[in-house]
Amino acid sequence: MYVFDFRAKDLEERMKQFVQDYNVQVVLYQQREPKPEIDDFVDYERIAWSRDLKLDLKRGNYAKYRLEKIRNSLYRPFTRKHLFFDRILNEEVYQQPSFFPNEQSEAENKLICVSGVGHDFFRCLIADQICELKYSNSANGGTQCFPFYTYGEDGSNRRENITDWALEQFRKHYADPSISKWDIFYYVYGLLHHSGYRQRYAADLKRELPRIPFAPVATKSPSNALRGDLEGSGFWRFASAGKELADLHLNYETAERYELTWRAIKEPINYKVVKMRPGPKRDAQNGEYQIFDMLRYNDSFVVRGIPEKTFAYRLGNRSALEWVIDQYRVKTDKRSGITHDPNGYSDDEKYIPELI
Repeated sequence: MYVFDFRAKDLEERMKQFVQDYNVQVVLYQQREPKPEIDDFVDYERIAWSRDLKLDLKRGNYAKYRLEKIRNSLYRPFTRKHLFFDRILNEEVYQQPSFFPNEQSEAENKLICVSGVGHDFFRCLIADQICELKYSNSANGGTQCFPFYTYGEDGSNRRENITDWALEQFRKHYADPSISKWDIFYYVYGLLHHSGYRQRYAADLKRELPRIPFAPVATKSPSNALRGDLEGSGFWRFASAGKELADLHLNYETAERYELTWRAIKEPINYKVVKMRPGPKRDAQNGEYQIFDMLRYNDSFVVRGIPEKTFAYRLGNRSALEWVIDQYRVKTDKRSGITHDPNGYSDDEKYIPELI
């Protein structure tokens, strides 16, 4: 929680102080002879010491604050935060530095993120920014990310993650030389969202990473990529659906809005949120999950007219709306005492209502 924040300025100030406090501890430890046990030396009052941070202290590794380390990130589904991205002050960065080494890579690269092995629900969501470990799976198993591009950590040496061999297999199978690597990327994303695929491979998806079969050949072949008027299921059906889904899941903040009814219950109108509270819940028509049609945003107004289909798309055991309700609330971390306030993410006071 130290390295994430909705408000960039708060994160900058906190990380400057954190770096200073940590480096003081490095100096003091290096001066001690003989060296004490790390757990007997560290001060938990000012720093939350993780396993890796203790190892960096023991090795004499100093932290450095630089403004460009403040990066955009996807903390949870449909939840953006600022992140101080640093090998020392992040517990694990895994392969993320080779996925998004700089801001330029965020404009061109995309990841397909799926639940790691041993999860409770299979989740799949696309990303175009650095992802927190539990981005697509907040319970067991963590998240596995599959990028279109990988880079050197300085942003150089961009490489496509779909091989020429894989491209040739798809072109040969579908007898279509127009298929591109991006088409395959979106085909995979569409396939992983298909209910038939998820039902058929439900047991396998809980114990291993997804495997990608060839979809049945469609009855027609398009002359241009991503045509949506085909008969049958075929490659282009999945590629087209996957591209549309990816666009919606990445650009949800600017997607066409569904008009809801906003009813003021207290004047003047206040757009700040503390904790949203759903209205009475009831079972959906299929009985697979619960729905609600009213949301109390704050003490100032309520939202009505939420359609049942809002809850049909499930990312794990939550709809997109429920992810927003869960994450966009004022919350104080018990361990660090840091308060995370989503009202500070955007200068637009209506950002969160419009997100809903």
